[in-house]
Amino acid sequence: MIKFFENKKEVFLFLIVLICFILFVGNFFATGNVTSGNTPSNVSVSKYLAISFGTNLSQGIQFGTVSFLPATNINATHNYDGTSTGTTYTIDVSTDSNSHVDFCIKANAGLTSAALDVIGLGNETYAALNLTNSTHPLLSNETPMTTSYVKSYAESIAPGNSSYWRFWLDIPSAQPSGDYNNSVSFEGVTSGGIC
Repeated sequence: MIKFFENKKEVFLFLIVLICFILFVGNFFATGNVTSGNTPSNVSVSKYLAISFGTNLSQGIQFGTVSFLPATNINATHNYDGTSTGTTYTIDVSTDSNSHVDFCIKANAGLTSAALDVIGLGNETYAALNLTNSTHPLLSNETPMTTSYVKSYAESIAPGNSSYWRFWLDIPSAQPSGDYNNSVSFEGVTSGGIC
């Protein structure tokens, strides 16, 4: 017979080593299990609109000099000077916008001279659209200016695209001579929003 242990001390040490080995190996496999959990992740991205006037619109809406009255539907100077006789009055939506844009328009008052003579606000009209050519925006869609923002037909303009505008003016026969001015304001709102 083979004798493994000479005394009780050796048996005791062997058992301690064996227990440590068992605990080590058992602990290694017991803690090697995978656990998992979930946590929410969220973000809120704000709507961002960036718009700019095209060159001709930024220089103002000019109707030129009128010599004969009454005059009806006088074209603004850039109504038909673009490609395919489209308008070059534009408002452009920047490519870094993240929302479609609707445009609103208003005037501060009727065209007024230094002598305080006024061409009534209803005589200054506009039309707007998402495209332009020889007929669009249409004269038949002309809308009189108001002193409150109103939504135009230039709606849902996507980032990187433009809205196209035409302007007309009627001058009655008894209108006094002079240079007339007003301010026209534009506002871009998120598509479907209110002015």
